Amino acid sequence: MRYVALLRGVNVGGKNKLPMALLRDALGKTSFYGVTTYIQSGNIIFNSDLLKSDFDMDIPVIVKKQSQFKEILQVNPFKTRTMDDAKFMSFGFLSEIPEQDKVEEVMSFSTELETFKIVNNVIYFYCGVGFGKTKMTNAWFEKKLDVVSTMRNYNTTLKLTEL
Repeated sequence: MRYVALLRGVNVGGKNKLPMALLRDALGKTSFYGVTTYIQSGNIIFNSDLLKSDFDMDIPVIVKKQSQFKEILQVNPFKTRTMDDAKFMSFGFLSEIPEQDKVEEVMSFSTELETFKIVNNVIYFYCGVGFGKTKMTNAWFEKKLDVVSTMRNYNTTLKLTEL
C-alpha cells in the first residue's frame, strides 16, 4: 500500500534540519520501499506494511494513504475558489478528529476572507488574506482544537497524489 507521511516542523526556520536525501536513504534500509520525498518540508511517499522510525527526533508524524489525498482534494468545499486562486488554499492534516465542541468554537472564527471547514481530521482553509498575514496559523488550530496538525498548501497536496 502507498502512504504519505507528513513530518511537522522539519527544515522550518533553521530548526529540525533533516536532509531529505539522508531520510530517503535511511527509509530505504527499512521495510519501506518506493520511497520518494517532495521538497524540504518533510513530505515522504512510500510503500510499506509497517511504519518504523530510525531517527531520534521528537516530532509528530501524520500518515495517510496516498489515495486519501485524492479524496480530500475531491471533496474540498472551496474547490471553486481554489480553482480561481490556488495559492490561498491549504489543508490541515490532524492527528485525530477533534472534539465537536472545540470544532464549533473554532468555526466561529471563520470569515469570508479567512474561511475554513473542519471535516473529520482535515481542515480545509481558504485564506484570502494570505498565509503570511493570518493569525490562524497551524499552531493556532492545534491549540484551539487540542490535536496535532500539519498544514500543506494546495500545490503540495496535489503533488502528493501524483508521486
